[in-house]
This record gives sequence, structure tokens and C-alpha cells, in this order.
Amino acid sequence: MNLPIDNPPIETAGSLPSPLPSVPPDLVRTWVHGWTRCRGTAGPVAVLGGFHVVVGLPDQPSRYVFPTADLGVLRELTASITTPNLWIKVCVPREEIAPVLPAGWEFGEPQFLMSTALPASPTPPEPPAGYTVETVDEDGTGVIDCRVLDAATGSLAARGRAGITDASSPPSVIYDMINTSTRHRRRGLGSLVMNALSAHAVELGAAQGVLVASPAGQALYRSLGWSLHAPVTAVRIPPPTNGDSGSNDGDGSTSGTSGTSNGDQGAAPGTG
Repeated sequence: MNLPIDNPPIETAGSLPSPLPSVPPDLVRTWVHGWTRCRGTAGPVAVLGGFHVVVGLPDQPSRYVFPTADLGVLRELTASITTPNLWIKVCVPREEIAPVLPAGWEFGEPQFLMSTALPASPTPPEPPAGYTVETVDEDGTGVIDCRVLDAATGSLAARGRAGITDASSPPSVIYDMINTSTRHRRRGLGSLVMNALSAHAVELGAAQGVLVASPAGQALYRSLGWSLHAPVTAVRIPPPTNGDSGSNDGDGSTSGTSGTSNGDQGAAPGTG
């Protein structure tokens, strides 16, 4: 869902703490670095007090991510951009940056930067009856792929990815593109994927989990003890109406048990 910049703030699931704590810049760097690992892009480049990532996709050529809102920087940056689908993400409420956005820009779905300490010895996840689960460190360097299969048909029921990053010490794991097929939802498969990725990540040395959650996801994760650090406001110039690629801003943002996300056209937990 995308919103023009003159719309009033939309409601989000769950009340947010007020005031929100300041965003640790290192946490944003950790998130961005892990996201690039999951997506297989070049690493983030520090620019203008934030980060720039070349994504190289038609619906997202690149993105900027900022831990705070420097309105002067954002005003000049947005004025210089003419390319549709080049997302800018800022870890502040949208009303803080709305005044400097040029006409024609729009907001993406609200997102929320969150983290949690991982258990030192997680219990290996057990799939529900009728499913199998496997995780693979696909390149041997801590990019983990998890697949849940329908045992009867062998078809893919749910999946997700996670990237270990040493941008923090000790290392962290960033969750991305968690997706549950429509007919397999409401069976705990999103949680199964998250737990399987976490268990594998801990084996590889990760001590902290980081994700960007959707409105429903942030309410769920806060109830499970995750820490909410900041809203993440995403803005872009939309594509022409005859070629609109939708609201895919490329973050596997958690939406809770249903496993839906604005970043992967149907991804579960985690923005991101």
C-alpha cells in the first residue's frame, strides 16, 4: 500500500512507546549490511550520513537508508532524484520528513526496526505433521536459506532467508523474504521458518536477531519480547500507472502469523 505525501498518518497495529528511543546507528548499519547479504547485492556504501545500496532491479534500482532525518540532506537528495522506484528509508515517523518531500513522492507501508537477543542454545524446531523443514548455508559464509515442504506433494509451503553479518560484535542475523504460501498459512509455518533460521544462525555465532516488521508484525514481535527501535518510513517516486510494479520496496517485513509482507509480495516476519 502506497500513500501520497499529503495523506494523514495511517493507523498501525499496536501502540508505539512514546517517546521512541533514539536509533543506534550501528543497528541500522547491521540491518543494511545483512540485507545486502540476503539479496546478493554489493555492500552498502556510507553516504550523506546514511547508506546507499545498488540493488539493480527494474522495480528497485537502488535505495538509501538513513538512521535519522537530516532534513537538509533529504530535501536536496529527493530534489535530485527523478528515477521511479528508488526508495529512501528513514528511521523516523513519516510526519518528520513529509514537509521536505517534493510533489509526486509517496509513502510505502509503515515498517518498524526491531531486534532481539537470540538464545544461546535454541531448541531445534520440529515441523508440524505433514511438513518437512531444511536449512542450508548456501554459500558457506552465513547466508541461510530455509525451505518448508509439503510432505505429501513435495511442493514449497514456506521459505525464508537470513544473513549473518559481522557489522556488529558479536555477529547478528538479519531475516528477510519470509514467505508462506497462501493455502499453508495459519499453521505456524512462518514461526517454524524463523526458528529454524535462528537455530542455524546461532550455530554460526549469531547472538542478535534484527528485522524490519510490518504493522501487524511489530505488534506480534513486541508481544514476544522483541525490542522496537524505530519506525522506518519508506518513500519513492511511483512508476507510471501503466507499469506500476506495486509497493515492493524490497524488505521481507514481518506481518505476523499470516506471513504476508510488503517487501516480497507476500513475505512473512521481518523490513527489511
